[in-house]
Amino acid sequence: MITLKRTFRIVAIKGHGAFENFATEVPDFARQLLHRTREIENHANIEIALFEPKRGEDHLEGHYYVGVLVKDKPSQVPKGMEYLEVSGTYASSRGPIDHVDVLYKEVGEWTYQQQLTRDWLTYIVETYHPTENGEDVEVFLPILDS
Repeated sequence: MITLKRTFRIVAIKGHGAFENFATEVPDFARQLLHRTREIENHANIEIALFEPKRGEDHLEGHYYVGVLVKDKPSQVPKGMEYLEVSGTYASSRGPIDHVDVLYKEVGEWTYQQQLTRDWLTYIVETYHPTENGEDVEVFLPILDS
């Protein structure tokens, strides 16, 4: 686990729904976007998702973005997509995508042990990286600068 400052430049499509459905909705949205990556200038071929943090039990719906990282702001953003720059300080860990729940648990416990404070106003970020055995996910949990 590490902490780092990072800026993510992305071109993405926005989705909205119940937090409990994100696990199925987000991959469906990502597939839609992947069919359109050739329309996106300067993309780095790395998929990304941004998630509004769930701030409590009564916070039932939220929004998210699925997209690709870009090297620079594109001169044109494809129809139905948005360009975003998201910056922050993050606690981060990477591992197999089928263990994403474990990664979140470990990063959450680690931030608590390090006495770091979660930033509930900044997107949670996941980046996706193909591997020989499938796909890795890197989780970026936003934290407040101390």
